[in-house]
Amino acid sequence: MKKSLKLIIGTVIVIVFCLIIYSYFNVSGDEIAGVANITTSSNIVIEKSYQGDTKEQEYVLNANQIKMLKTLILQTDFTRNLSTAIRFNDKDMYSIVINDNEAGVWLTIHCIGNEWISIANQF
Repeated sequence: MKKSLKLIIGTVIVIVFCLIIYSYFNVSGDEIAGVANITTSSNIVIEKSYQGDTKEQEYVLNANQIKMLKTLILQTDFTRNLSTAIRFNDKDMYSIVINDNEAGVWLTIHCIGNEWISIANQF
């Protein structure tokens, strides 16, 4: 009886540990601070660069594009990776700069290709 109780407790501990690791490495878009506060009046600029050529192209989003970007971020799940494991040779790089003084949103999302994102002070 004691042996089966120890086995059950050990199994529960392993499952809880696995869930904690899973929740750390899988981030849903609504966990990104500030995204829910983005409004159509927010100033959103996407800056495209390629291998160090900063601001190769720059796009300012209109109200419809802002709604689409907000929906995309909120509905997307992201996976954390260790920064040492990221390789990005020959990739376009994007910086999505979101500024909205009224909503209190100041967010910069750095993207590499369509594979990697980085958000300062978050992940």
